[in-house]
Amino acid sequence: MASRFRRREQVWLALAASCAMLPAARGEDVPTCPGGSNSVRLVTGAPYSGLGTSQTTFTLPDGRRVVRQNLIRQWRDSDGRTRSEISLSAVGGNPEVEFNTTVTVIDDPTTRERYVMQGGEKVAVTVPIVPCRDTNSREPELIGPPRPANLPIKVSQPVTLGERKLEGETVAGRRIEATIPAGAMGNSKPINMSAEQWYGKDLQVVVEATYKDPRTGETTYRLRDIDRAEPDASLFRVPNNYSRKPPPGPSRGVRPRR
Repeated sequence: MASRFRRREQVWLALAASCAMLPAARGEDVPTCPGGSNSVRLVTGAPYSGLGTSQTTFTLPDGRRVVRQNLIRQWRDSDGRTRSEISLSAVGGNPEVEFNTTVTVIDDPTTRERYVMQGGEKVAVTVPIVPCRDTNSREPELIGPPRPANLPIKVSQPVTLGERKLEGETVAGRRIEATIPAGAMGNSKPINMSAEQWYGKDLQVVVEATYKDPRTGETTYRLRDIDRAEPDASLFRVPNNYSRKPPPGPSRGVRPRR
């Protein structure tokens, strides 16, 4: 039971730490993006809330089709503080980790801290963050396939897909493709992967994305129920009855994000 708890703890901490480029607030002494692995983007004056759905579909060797779905309820206020409630059914990997839990992540750039809270535990794990500003107001880098060291993966230049309306927002699309050549990892044929995302120009978040990799299946993401009203300020505060503690150290198995 203890090993199961440690595994779950590592997964939700790693997930929270990988909420890359979330919006931040305040422009004083804010470096230019991209920053380090704990950097968050500065987005102010664009409050919203919405429900993100991530669904992964893959086929087992025996032909059975498996569908996994995770939900992310999101809020951002005019000062750039964010709250994400991530309802997990499974986390991808080899092997995949299956469990049902909700992780809440609050980024408060005014205190330069991230608070990670797991359902059923009145503890907020506190992680330092560094707000960063994108001086060109560009969208973040398109997330492509993993690029393991020493693997001769070929990645195309991003292709612009134009603009369209989605969930009431004007979104701009980009796509990249990648190929692992035959024989690079014992594969008899080339492995073709792709990543496509549609970024809200005014909202400044990804509204829709699709990632395809025959090794792990197809993952789609969609942000729905977008409301541009100012969220309640209480959403961005850690409850008074919660204690705060630092994250587990490297000796407990949590590796820094590269």
